[in-house]
Amino acid sequence: MTHDTQPSPLDPAITSNMRNAVNPLPDSETSTQFNINQILPPELLVFILDSLYTDAIASIPLAPAKYPPLDRHPLLNMMLVCRSWRQIIMDTPCFWTTVCIGAGVGPQSVEKGCLEEVLGRSGRLPLMAIIAPELLLNFQVVHDAMRDQFQRLSTLALVVMDKMAATMLELIRPLFQHPLPTLKRLHVGQIRFNSTIYDYGIRRIMIDAPELQELSSERHFIFPKFPSHLTFLSLTAVFNGALDSPLTPGCLEIPLLLDLYISECDPAPFLLAFITPSLRKLVVYNDTPSPSHEPFPPLRAYSKLEELQWADRGPDRTFSTLLRLCPNLTRYSNYLVGHETKVHFHAIDTPATILSLLPDDIEARRASSGWPMLEEIQLDVASCEEISTLIDAIPSIKRVRVLRSFASRKEEEPGETESFSSLRQKVDLAFWLDPWSSSPGENGM
Repeated sequence: MTHDTQPSPLDPAITSNMRNAVNPLPDSETSTQFNINQILPPELLVFILDSLYTDAIASIPLAPAKYPPLDRHPLLNMMLVCRSWRQIIMDTPCFWTTVCIGAGVGPQSVEKGCLEEVLGRSGRLPLMAIIAPELLLNFQVVHDAMRDQFQRLSTLALVVMDKMAATMLELIRPLFQHPLPTLKRLHVGQIRFNSTIYDYGIRRIMIDAPELQELSSERHFIFPKFPSHLTFLSLTAVFNGALDSPLTPGCLEIPLLLDLYISECDPAPFLLAFITPSLRKLVVYNDTPSPSHEPFPPLRAYSKLEELQWADRGPDRTFSTLLRLCPNLTRYSNYLVGHETKVHFHAIDTPATILSLLPDDIEARRASSGWPMLEEIQLDVASCEEISTLIDAIPSIKRVRVLRSFASRKEEEPGETESFSSLRQKVDLAFWLDPWSSSPGENGM
């Protein structure tokens, strides 16, 4: 995430005020003492403060949030250096463009006046707000204090500190009833709403955010009414069948969407509902593969899809159907790239699913059509024979990565090392997280 809401660190108005603040006339009793403000140029101090603030804000994970966000001001330690520095930070609007509400430890109460004062320090600059609803004892106070700020929100994150806590839907829904004309990034964590036995508490909420570019939603389907600028979408544990208003095939067009992440839920309803002509990258993590016996409506072709990461959980009708609809797919992985340490190798006892889609007969494999022109394949576990089968069936393959190269998936078979060496004459072969070679055959095993 980039922090793009600050004025230039060398803004003349800011540095002029700082020059007066950090270079006070020396007092007769203190003129002989060391004073950092007398040797540190205001421009350099602005640059340091700006860098510290920007780095701290950029480190807050939003899509989706994995760690608790900041529960104190990023420049608190700098404010404790001296009164001059504290005053500079307090009076500089760009250092107050991010507010964290309820993101500490334990239930918290917020005073409307104090929150309005903090919000007012950023003036009219774009605002980033991080809110933990279940920890706020008086959420209505927060909503009232922010009523005049929705017009300048650029980032909004509703994070969950306690996944077992429940929040009243009536408290959250008003947030999404306001127009959000400048909102570009939105993250909604796995907020649990109080519900009855007949209501799973999972909602479909459409928001007025025409400029939204990045959206991450967990448990609930929060979506802009007009997604014309949406380029990134992440859905986690959103069960279409449990929504109060399920999606239907072809109901949402997202013309500029480039990256789509679907995890912990069936991807099929969303692939059917979304029209995504620009999609470049698709990542799917679902522990329950789509049953092969159920009726399955036809998927659309993904003519621009270049990368597919699909966590392999065995034969999956959605995966096998999709794979033949991506003519320009060049990269495929059967695990989530970046999560290699979370792969449960002990549970893998069958070949990669993509191998089961290949014809058994060698000549039939070579004559088969409809396969994408894959150049790079990454597999969790594969044997030399399985890799050779893939290369033979898809001659466009240039790079193969295998996290574990056990032929039996329990122990390495004799002669496996020599066989892999011969494969390196055909493709760039890498193991675990080793870097690719510049050309096939350069690196040893």
